[in-house]
Amino acid sequence: MRTISYTHKHSEGLTLDCTLEYSPAEPGTDIDPAWPAQAILMSAKVGGVDILPLLSSYDVSVIEEEAQWSQY
Repeated sequence: MRTISYTHKHSEGLTLDCTLEYSPAEPGTDIDPAWPAQAILMSAKVGGVDILPLLSSYDVSVIEEEAQWSQY
């Protein structure tokens, strides 16, 4: 895993500066199955204040998915 930065434009008009742990997808082999990309949100800051505990699980999943797509 590596750390990535992602800027998310929230629907409430906020810009979140996000830090995520990212693991790229791995192709499958004859022995091992394919492994999908994964991003885990570690912080979401507005004006330097981490608001991650205030985000809904839906918001977190949206940010994680968008951050994964930004890596392609």
